[in-house]
Amino acid sequence: MFVALTGAGLWGVGHYGPRFNVYLSAPSPQRYAQVALDLMERGYHAQGPAWDAAQETVRVAADEATGYSDLHTVLAEALAVAGGPHSSLLPPDEVSASQTLAEQGAEPTVSTVDGVTTLTLPELVSGASDTQQRYADTLARGIETASGATCGWVIDLRGNTGGTMYPMLSGVSALLPDGPALTFRDRNGRTTAQVTVQADGAGLSGRTTTRVDRGHKVDGPVALLQDERTASSAEVVLAAFRGLDHVATFGAPSAGYTSANTPYRLYDGAQLVVTESIYVDRDGTALDEQPLPADHPGPPADAPAAALTWLADHGCAAR
Repeated sequence: MFVALTGAGLWGVGHYGPRFNVYLSAPSPQRYAQVALDLMERGYHAQGPAWDAAQETVRVAADEATGYSDLHTVLAEALAVAGGPHSSLLPPDEVSASQTLAEQGAEPTVSTVDGVTTLTLPELVSGASDTQQRYADTLARGIETASGATCGWVIDLRGNTGGTMYPMLSGVSALLPDGPALTFRDRNGRTTAQVTVQADGAGLSGRTTTRVDRGHKVDGPVALLQDERTASSAEVVLAAFRGLDHVATFGAPSAGYTSANTPYRLYDGAQLVVTESIYVDRDGTALDEQPLPADHPGPPADAPAAALTWLADHGCAAR
């Protein structure tokens, strides 16, 4: 967007504004490309000869470009180098389409049969605060309501390709211990953020992002179901339960998008999604964008039955 300023603020906006999609005038294709490269510089893999070569390719293309759209493909290729497979560039028309699809997502469900309560967590890509709050509340209230009749829990993450992690974690926070659940680590080995669980939900470093009235903590064994489409924020949920007693996972290895992204909007409305850090679990193990194996591997379709058998072995037989 454009801004109109006078005085000393002009230099600051001209220099720093593009980081926040604020411009004094429309950028040239060369400036547009350089802003994108500066944002990609934050990427987890943005170092070394491959990244140097990718930047040079973008600059050459920018010199020949007549418009911003001419650069989308070459910028996407550079972003794949800087951020890896979890990063992406969406042209303006795809940004609009993805926002429309985001509002058509499925709702979580909670159901109890024979002393076992199953929580189904679908992907959550909507940015609407009311949608995110409803997602978290459905899970938190469902756990509270079901707790008296529940011996064991199943969290079904199959097909959950990610989205916003905080409503997912807040929703199931009654099943997690309060305190640090995992951290994010940048390419220089620095911890950039700590994901925490507290009495009113989950957030960063003790500050809740999505608040829930979860009631009391809930005990009992927890089985998590996963498949090759369990990705990104869904893998945050898997990671948050890693290392806890009376927890086991079932199904196929997850997608391996165990990294944190930051979205940035470019001048023409295109969106860069840049992978800037990786997940580190509560035991200090860096997950390094690798699939998370299941404790009990098998076809994802068979995971519910395998989980029920495991829960029965832990005292939660049908009754």
